[in-house]
Amino acid sequence: MQALPLFRGGPSYIVVRNITTERIPSPPKLPREEQEEFERLQRVATSQEAIDQYNARATGDPTKESLNSPFLTKNDIGSFSPEFSKTIPEFEGDVNPKTGEIGGPKQDPLRHGDYSFNGRVTDF
Repeated sequence: MQALPLFRGGPSYIVVRNITTERIPSPPKLPREEQEEFERLQRVATSQEAIDQYNARATGDPTKESLNSPFLTKNDIGSFSPEFSKTIPEFEGDVNPKTGEIGGPKQDPLRHGDYSFNGRVTDF
């Protein structure tokens, strides 16, 4: 039995990539002063201090702010937002007097034959 060589001295290939220094499409270069200012503003914008300032301004309750919006003062027919829809309860307390259900919906969702909530029918 003859031993086979592990490496055969066949042709080998070398991949050579040509790197060009040609101009490629890019935004125009800024003057040195403007580039330094841009980089400084980028560092400030990504710092924790800027994030904390943004979060401090955004801590307000958006529902209270949007309730004062002039767009919501009129009665919109196509409104889907559940935070602004007012459910008119059919009974007081936690127990439904008709069904005896405890903690259920305050309106009968099957009143009109379809599963509805605030007049919106859900098909599932």
